[in-house]
Amino acid sequence: MEGKAKGVSGAVLIALGCVAWSFSGVLSKWTPWGALSIIGLRGLLAALALGALRGGYRVKPSKGTWLGALGVALTSLAFISANKLTTAANAIVLQYAMPAVVILGSWLFFKQRARKLDLAAAAITMLGVALCFVSGLTVGNPLGDLLALVSAVTFAMVFFAARMPGTDPMDYAYLGNALSCLCLAAIPFDKQFVVTGKTVLAILLLGLCLTLGYFLFSRGMRAGVSPITAAIVANIEPVLNPIWVFLALGETPGLYTFVGAALVLCSVTAYSVINARRMERLTRTP
Repeated sequence: MEGKAKGVSGAVLIALGCVAWSFSGVLSKWTPWGALSIIGLRGLLAALALGALRGGYRVKPSKGTWLGALGVALTSLAFISANKLTTAANAIVLQYAMPAVVILGSWLFFKQRARKLDLAAAAITMLGVALCFVSGLTVGNPLGDLLALVSAVTFAMVFFAARMPGTDPMDYAYLGNALSCLCLAAIPFDKQFVVTGKTVLAILLLGLCLTLGYFLFSRGMRAGVSPITAAIVANIEPVLNPIWVFLALGETPGLYTFVGAALVLCSVTAYSVINARRMERLTRTP
């Protein structure tokens, strides 16, 4: 019962972390600064906060930590840039093509052969991605959509790193945001960088959401939540992200984006649920 309670509480923490992340889309669009300025400043705030929360600003270098840190930094760079160029719905849904990338990466790098279920889920997910690209030709922006797809690959790096032995998600979350501080060098060249009450509030909220997201997600995973359960709960983010943008800024996604989003979310959720039931049956088999 205790293990089950930990799993439930961990799932709640992950859900809350994904809710915090879901505000990044509307806040970055609300901030008039260039993408690099936003990435650098919110990364600085998150690195300072996460370093304090983990009790120090030094990390032990390891392959898993560096892989995760690069994943965190590059995902931030690709996603915020994409969010500035295309619709929030396209940016977040295309980022959540990540499960297909994980399946392919597991086959290529870990020699884990894909099952029929894996291939079916990947095919449906990529169909949803293709529909978002079609929508991007009229509603979004092809370059922004491409960057969002890149963020799917870098986001998968974060998941691969978590599987590596001796790797703490808090360590690479902190280090990845510290690497994002390199983007601060772009501020002097950002013509949109004007400090006002609105921009200060926006960047503080962006830093808070990023910090809370990584902190809660890391704590949830530490509580023993399975990656499958985490994947189901994480679907909260791509659903909420464009809703906040629509409510706050009136940005309406295209029809194909709605259809593509439904395909991506349904395929990932169904895949996770089927996998969860399969693992449950295996654990009950004597």
